Amino acid sequence: MAAGLSACGIGVEEEPEGLIVVGSGGGNHPAAGRAQIVTRGDHRIAMSHLILGLAADGAVTVDEPGMIATSFPGFVEMMRGLGGDLA
Repeated sequence: MAAGLSACGIGVEEEPEGLIVVGSGGGNHPAAGRAQIVTRGDHRIAMSHLILGLAADGAVTVDEPGMIATSFPGFVEMMRGLGGDLA
């Protein structure tokens, strides 16, 4: 999760039991995006980063999108309904 957030331009600090996400200081500062996320086979990482991509300046892609259907078969349609450009 931390590697993906960092790849999207979001400040993140890893802790032994979690993450600290570093804020932008207020205002409307979207994530840079423009990243290919390595999911390590985790559908939750794939979905969360694709959702982040909706608000990012640049595209966010994931390495294994097919696995998302195992836990959320309607995810692609939902994302398209929100304006996402998914293949």
